Amino acid sequence: MKQFVQFLFSVSLLLNVLNAFAQEVIAKNGSYGIDKENRVIVWHTSNLDSLTSVNEKITSIKFDASFTLVNSKKQLSYSNINVVKGKEAYTLYISKLPLVHITIDTTTINNQYKRPGYFTLFSDTEYIKSTIGVRHRGNLSLSFPKKSFDIEFWTDSISKQKKDVKFKGMRSDDDWILDGLYNEPLRLRSYISTKLWNKIHSPYYAKKEPNAKSGFDVEFVEVFKNNSYYGLYQLSESVDRKQLKLKKNKANIIHGELYKAHSYKGGPGFTKSPAEYNNIFPHWNGWKTEYPFIDYTSDFSNLSAFTNLVVHASDKDFSQRIETNIHIENAIDYYLMVNIIRASDNMGKNYYLGKYDILEPYFFVPWDLDGVMGIIQDGKRERGVNQILSNGLFDRLLENNPNEYKAKMKSRWFTLRENAFSKEALLGSITKIYDRFTVEKIYEREQLIWINKLNDLPNTDHYEYLENWIEERLTNLDEYFKSL
Repeated sequence: MKQFVQFLFSVSLLLNVLNAFAQEVIAKNGSYGIDKENRVIVWHTSNLDSLTSVNEKITSIKFDASFTLVNSKKQLSYSNINVVKGKEAYTLYISKLPLVHITIDTTTINNQYKRPGYFTLFSDTEYIKSTIGVRHRGNLSLSFPKKSFDIEFWTDSISKQKKDVKFKGMRSDDDWILDGLYNEPLRLRSYISTKLWNKIHSPYYAKKEPNAKSGFDVEFVEVFKNNSYYGLYQLSESVDRKQLKLKKNKANIIHGELYKAHSYKGGPGFTKSPAEYNNIFPHWNGWKTEYPFIDYTSDFSNLSAFTNLVVHASDKDFSQRIETNIHIENAIDYYLMVNIIRASDNMGKNYYLGKYDILEPYFFVPWDLDGVMGIIQDGKRERGVNQILSNGLFDRLLENNPNEYKAKMKSRWFTLRENAFSKEALLGSITKIYDRFTVEKIYEREQLIWINKLNDLPNTDHYEYLENWIEERLTNLDEYFKSL
């Protein structure tokens, strides 16, 4: 009996010794995705140092099953790691970005109606699970193999009742967008541009509405669709009355207004202003009513008067009344923003026009900032950097120069060039993301799944092109504003 006890003690000691040198980490539910077709695993762990300090020698990781590290002597890092499950070899990528899973019926999803699906988002600080309604979104992007998604959070798939969901650092709302960024070779231009607008501009009525935003916010996530790795996405807020804190209508009295520059029909470009409009439709002259839509009718009276002022008024009338119709400081920031990133699709379309309250001026909110910084909407490089972007409104402001408009714009440009618009600030933001996506192998796994004509050149070439474009664009714009 004594010998048997000594044997058990020896076995126990041996197991303890082995365990000290061989450890298995168990991944949390929702924190990983396994793409069996491409043999790729993506695992969200934002604090790898903490994980490895607790587990001195990790030899395997348990996801849906145990995966053994091929080289257990190699410390875990945000690089690619070879793991095996039996005879099956996988590449493991550890990611700091939140991980999203969407489950949808691909045979029924389209760009018209939201179909039921399921959504999860995992980060170290949150694990969100919900039924969703989802559709494909976009215009040109609908032709891309990597789809973008318009998502609405529901309580269930039967009642389809909307519910608000809050992501860390972002708003609480039911309506969200997952942008696939397929037409942007470096996957960072839209993010940089959106953050830049939020940095330089605040709502003029912020003292009255401290929670109002000047636009929308975005964050990067990685997405699995139906358990297949679907790559890097931009999770985006929407632009609506709640985001901008516009005043609600009271009965049939309209206070706040919001219109989307929906199509190139002259209105958003301020080149056409028909005398007649029909409020029973949500569309007029290229605009789409977003708020309010009372008893299924729009009210284009104020918007029509504004566009008519720009398109048809005399120079004297325009100069006297324009500052009561559009917030000049906002218009200047929008003009400068569109031009510094050269958003060629955002002067006659792809923006919102808001009004905070009755008798308040309209203001601009940018939208869809993808074909920017040296590329057009399909991702191809544009040839020049010299063109100044404008429309009918900004042309008249420059020509008529009401209340020293040109001097104000010139001053604002050179003020911004000292900080947010400086070469150092712009290239610093770009380089930070580019280096991160390179070091953490985000580009590697994105291009493993999505290979297209934009990948014919190496990432370094795309980065150098963007760097040179920024420098040339700034030089060109400095010369333009000096000449005003």
